[in-house]
Amino acid sequence: MSERQGTLTRRNLLKTAGAAAGAAALGGCLSGDGTDSAPSGELSTAFGNCWMCSHNCGQKAYVQDGTVVNLTGVDGHPRGSAGPDTEGTLCPKGLAQLDKTHDPKRIKEPHIRDEDGTLRKVDWETAFEETAKRLVAFAEENGSETFLDATSWAETNIFRTVWRDLYGSPERLSRGIHVCAGPTFVTGGMMGVGSNNRVPDYQNSEYIIAWGRNILNSFAGQFEAKGVLEAIEENGATLVTIDPQHTITAQKSDEWMPIEPRTDGALALAMANVIIEEELYDEEFVENHTYGFEAYREAAAEMPPEEAAEITGLDADQIRRVARGFAEAAPQAGISVWTGTAQAGNGWKATQNITALNGLVGNIDRPGGLRLWKYPATASFGQVCEEDYTPRAEYKEPALKKYDEYSDYPVRHIEGIAHNLVPEMVENGHINGIVCHHDDPLKDGNADAWVEAIEAMDLVISIDAYWNGVSRRADIVLPEATQLEKDTLGTGNWSAYPNHKWITGSKAAVDPQWNTKPDFDILTGIADAMAERTDNDDWTIFQQWDSHEEYIDDQLSTLDLTLEELDSGETNYELLEEYDYEQYGEDFTFRFDLDQVSSFATAAEEAGMDTAPEWIPPGTYGDSTSEEYPLEFTDVRSVFFSHGSNQPHERLQDQFAKRNQLSEEDYRGNYLYLHPQDAEESGIETGDLVTIESKSGSGNLMAIVTERARPGFVTSQYGFGQTSAITTGEDARDQSADGMNTMTLHDTQMDPITGQVDRHIAVDVTPAGGD
Repeated sequence: MSERQGTLTRRNLLKTAGAAAGAAALGGCLSGDGTDSAPSGELSTAFGNCWMCSHNCGQKAYVQDGTVVNLTGVDGHPRGSAGPDTEGTLCPKGLAQLDKTHDPKRIKEPHIRDEDGTLRKVDWETAFEETAKRLVAFAEENGSETFLDATSWAETNIFRTVWRDLYGSPERLSRGIHVCAGPTFVTGGMMGVGSNNRVPDYQNSEYIIAWGRNILNSFAGQFEAKGVLEAIEENGATLVTIDPQHTITAQKSDEWMPIEPRTDGALALAMANVIIEEELYDEEFVENHTYGFEAYREAAAEMPPEEAAEITGLDADQIRRVARGFAEAAPQAGISVWTGTAQAGNGWKATQNITALNGLVGNIDRPGGLRLWKYPATASFGQVCEEDYTPRAEYKEPALKKYDEYSDYPVRHIEGIAHNLVPEMVENGHINGIVCHHDDPLKDGNADAWVEAIEAMDLVISIDAYWNGVSRRADIVLPEATQLEKDTLGTGNWSAYPNHKWITGSKAAVDPQWNTKPDFDILTGIADAMAERTDNDDWTIFQQWDSHEEYIDDQLSTLDLTLEELDSGETNYELLEEYDYEQYGEDFTFRFDLDQVSSFATAAEEAGMDTAPEWIPPGTYGDSTSEEYPLEFTDVRSVFFSHGSNQPHERLQDQFAKRNQLSEEDYRGNYLYLHPQDAEESGIETGDLVTIESKSGSGNLMAIVTERARPGFVTSQYGFGQTSAITTGEDARDQSADGMNTMTLHDTQMDPITGQVDRHIAVDVTPAGGD
């Protein structure tokens, strides 16, 4: 029963259950009980696939007495090496999997929230029974269509079957589109190349542009950084970095273009202007394989390098030099683009303009260019399921498309939901519950409103390895095993093998620690409990498999492989079918203008934008700086930390502090990087605590004053801050001990087409005072 109907809710319970008693109870849940004795038995080896950023770098685990004592990479691994006969390595996040597996701070047992608001430990049978009981009651009272599936990148694919097909929720919050790089993914799909527009064929390239990407510090697998370095060493490739900050990648580049934030779309059009005016484009490819070139030519003609220089803060001669270098190296020229240009209000047009450059120079699916990577054909759930079942959400319409309250949001024509609008949907009664798995939406945008929304929901289920802002507020907490404690199967496209499909898999290196379970077992446990409580026989469909390994073997049946065969010998991967370049054939069309895509044409018209490439200035959507908030802020990624259920561990925090030359400080949160010019105006020095404030929120960070920052532009690391302070009991600490959740500065800013969170925020930075 919701608060709108005047009865007792979770939010009331959380507020009235007694702050001291509740905090003390949680403190007991969070206390550690690590082992005192070091492993001493026989050493064995096992494999894993690192999931700390969901990109499956191969791991070799060394196990002693049921404890992982060391981790290394797997030589030749598609994601974790530079290819055949090369060393496999792990980044700091991957190495931290060792810490995570045996971390005494993990959630060790299931918990259920009682009617008085107390979160108490229970056994798994009780946890599953209570989960089923509350899911049935929720569906009867609210309708399952108001339950939000916020599960991202779990190591098993059955979460979609559980929450959408069986429970019947059409509401799916995807990390990929909604909070990672929606404009990049969706624009690439509409233009004809899919999300492959992110990752070029590094090893064969002669000219690489890292556009808003710090490839040598934040990558989708070790193969990216190694591929770039191999191209430089073997091919003499030119590396260009386009980034407001002087990153590690910029430091190693032949050209650094310190662009004004959110002006990437203007730069891309200016480069097209040079390439078209000087007839450096691939006329044959444009003639035979593209649509909308004339509209693109007109947009580029309106952005000569001199005008772009005024907008971007770059030099017109450098713009010409880079445009010519890229076109002359094509088709062995690639652009690496991802979140850096997507997480802004004008990110759609920036991505469209950047992606268009690939069609212009004809590097599509050619060596060294924009590769059309291929996945292996593993069996889908529908193919391996022996039982018939009815997908219950198949004809249910998501609230964003269904209700008039959202008619002012163009995103409804493209996506079924938008992260920043969830609090509004909760207030309207269109979302009343949530399951969070491999994600922490309180760190993904509009954080303060999300906290209120979570507390107002009638049912919150958290499947996680750690206590965080969601799990501490949940009704049901189901402790998940970590990657090395479960059987996994990884499939992918882009890798160090541009001519091979590939697959990787591994059995659990150690048994689940404490009283935790792998996600497959958690989801099938919920399904079995639902089968007992309902008259819907579809919930029994998982009973055909006795284990996750059996299910994985069925998935691998199309490849004539088993998990046992994958996870044996010296590797845990298999190179599969080879495929060539230029796969697209004569009928392939690369779209410059998207006027033929009706959903986008409608959304674009409502958003006030063209369907062809164009320049949209910063502030058209999202924040503009002002006298009150004179600085532009965004958060960035680091090789040390990741997202969702991957929490920053103490060793990583120490390494991060050491890299920033602040290891002598007690502070172990995220840092705010600002230029000396901005620091001097406020009397701020490196090591000072500062307050960063937006119109939506504020918080404290430790400052780092550096010439590598851009004047007027400040950044911090994403993923810190629990959004839930513990103030009493054994584990008492201030929220600032975990760093600052950067999204407490954020409100509803977003790309209007995909709903991608706009992480560029107008802020002010002042000294915080104190030590």
